[in-house]
Amino acid sequence: MYIGAHVNSSGGVWKAVGNGVDIGCEAIQIFAGSPRTWAPTVYKDKDAERFREACEDSPIRFVVIHTIFLINLASAREDFYEKSVTSLVGAVAAAEQLGADAIVTHVGSHQGAGFAAGLERVRAALLRALAESEGSDVRLLLENTAGAGGTMGVDFDELGALIAAAGAHPRLGLCLDTAHLFEAGFDLRTATGLDEALGRLDAACGLDRLGMLHLNDSKTPIGSNRDRHENIGEGEIGAEGFRAIVTSPALAGLPGILEVPGFDGEGPDALNVQRLRDLAAGAA
Repeated sequence: MYIGAHVNSSGGVWKAVGNGVDIGCEAIQIFAGSPRTWAPTVYKDKDAERFREACEDSPIRFVVIHTIFLINLASAREDFYEKSVTSLVGAVAAAEQLGADAIVTHVGSHQGAGFAAGLERVRAALLRALAESEGSDVRLLLENTAGAGGTMGVDFDELGALIAAAGAHPRLGLCLDTAHLFEAGFDLRTATGLDEALGRLDAACGLDRLGMLHLNDSKTPIGSNRDRHENIGEGEIGAEGFRAIVTSPALAGLPGILEVPGFDGEGPDALNVQRLRDLAAGAA
């Protein structure tokens, strides 16, 4: 596994590369624009080129764009739904400009309508986004959730159903968030628990659908359904759980992106990156 982090891209998108390198990253995740506004980001050609050149001259091996928080592909509100699909397509276009490998998105919530009703909305949204970006190499990665508020994709059966509903398109994949998985009831504190979770993932979706991980410890207990991230080794999953994760043969070769609060409260930092490297190397 190679380690990365969500990094700041303010002041010029190319600066995200240096921000990642400065804390020891081999992979970076960014927002394309503000994560709380609908307006899609279209980069100036010179800025996108500068980003791509910065990546080429760095140890960064994987780039992913995280979609905005507002997206709900299961919404029954037509105006909100249309904005969500437009934003999803815009994120793919931004990733194309930057030469990014993937986008990752939260699917959204059925808001009490039930999974079946939400599934049909998500199916149509994913098919539209894939069709409107036909020919692209950018993967669309669906992120698992902690399980609160009718969110879609809380377990592997739901994620498998989402992928199947969209025709099992080859560009569709998964981003597995360790905190969300733990908060949804999967015990990641031991290698045995991790192996059980990955076995269930493989049966429901296929391990080949896994494109990346979000490496986050959890502030809240197993099964809490409350999405609260913690620094590596400081939460309920703990150091031994992350040792199993970063040394798992099944996860080798995948990028692992930190979305932790950071020890200074400013987001993922060099200490969190180094903790994962130490665990991967067998250090205490």
